[in-house]
Amino acid sequence: MSQGGQYSREEIEKGIAKIYQTVLGTKNITARYIVILALASLWVDAYDFAAFTFGTAAFKATFPWMSSFLFGLATAAVQIGATIGAVAGGWLTDRIGRRNMFIINMILFTVMAIGAGLAPDPYTFTGFRIALGFALGADTATGFAYIFEYLEKTQRLFWSNLWQLQWYLMYLITIAIVVLPLYAILHTLLHPIYWRVIMILGGVFAFIVLMLRSRIPESVLWLAYQGRLATAKRILKQTYGIDLPDVPDVDVTLRKVARSWKSAFSIFRRNKWKELVYCFNGNFEQAIEFYTFGFYMPYILLTMHLAGSLATIEASAVFYGVGVVAGIATAYFTPRIGTKSQYVLGAFLASVALFGLAFTFLYHWPLWLFVLWASVFYFGHVIGPASQGMTSINAAFGASERGTAAGWGYFWVKLGAVWGSFWAPYLLVVIKPTGMTEVLGIYALATAILGLIIGFDARKYHPPELTEEVKAQ
Repeated sequence: MSQGGQYSREEIEKGIAKIYQTVLGTKNITARYIVILALASLWVDAYDFAAFTFGTAAFKATFPWMSSFLFGLATAAVQIGATIGAVAGGWLTDRIGRRNMFIINMILFTVMAIGAGLAPDPYTFTGFRIALGFALGADTATGFAYIFEYLEKTQRLFWSNLWQLQWYLMYLITIAIVVLPLYAILHTLLHPIYWRVIMILGGVFAFIVLMLRSRIPESVLWLAYQGRLATAKRILKQTYGIDLPDVPDVDVTLRKVARSWKSAFSIFRRNKWKELVYCFNGNFEQAIEFYTFGFYMPYILLTMHLAGSLATIEASAVFYGVGVVAGIATAYFTPRIGTKSQYVLGAFLASVALFGLAFTFLYHWPLWLFVLWASVFYFGHVIGPASQGMTSINAAFGASERGTAAGWGYFWVKLGAVWGSFWAPYLLVVIKPTGMTEVLGIYALATAILGLIIGFDARKYHPPELTEEVKAQ
């Protein structure tokens, strides 16, 4: 330990505990602003997903010589990069700090998005998009870790569970302010400039986020855990308006965080197996069902002749509108019925809806039944593991390894995204939409049962920071 002058280790440890208790017990009036900035990667991710969904045809038309494999690789590049970035970025979040990663991630995204927009060929484009995905995965891990260390115990559960709302809301906003205006100007979705404008606008958006983040403070809990009490106190005074004169005014190196790459696997220990299985399975399951069914839903509607082009667009708007409603509902329900109840209920509703969709496909029921079941699916999906998985994994670990835990949590989200988007076209041919939704329904039901047996309510989970501090003493 670096020398703390006139302060003993016991006094410094008591100071750390005091800071922990202060942050976890004080409601922060700047919560809304900080959450928006901390989880800005979700806005950027949703923008990229929504905009490029409509830009893939233009990208393919620009390079008609592309093989199907190269086209698929270019399309999936962001998810591949995010899978790697979630784990590596989560570890770096613990290693070099939350604020530093916020800045680095957005710089990388800005540069890579503009580079992708100017790419001369699919190979260069894919390289830029993998690096861009790395920034997205890393930034999401950083964002979740940060809001769990910035907000009071109840606040952080409420605000973290709004992440799905932000994603679905941004999807609709992107269509309204980017996709439709570009279509009105170009009169087509196939113009070669279309996907390039989308990419460059993503870089501009990320640069704005970067500028807004330049004044965001470092995590007080991350600083305090290491023994940097003077810096933590100064941020507490500036951000919360709280002065702690009884806490030693000293910065020491009491404990080091994420000292080696081995620490990237420190969360995998026997006493946490239930939390890890519960959260990781939920994250993986929700991603598979979304990227297997949700992502290909317009394709299913059109190919099964359930709807025409206009009806498909209208149905999509309804589904994502349901996602917005569910995003608000899950934050409202969290302090009232908890996270485990929503996890189980959401997975069960998604299962019932997927089985309903299977029957709709099998017996060629009318479009309104498809819309009904799909709406139930989206509602259950959002309030269930899609929201609770990331919230719960962050509630289960303390400041010393929360970034790593958040990174692994998001790794399973993105791994499910890669798996689902890659295999869905094959499944749609081999077992048809009927068989695919049946398989997804069985997995969702199994997830609900597993959650019921081993799940935990993040409201009642003892704050890991306090346990962390007791062990240290």
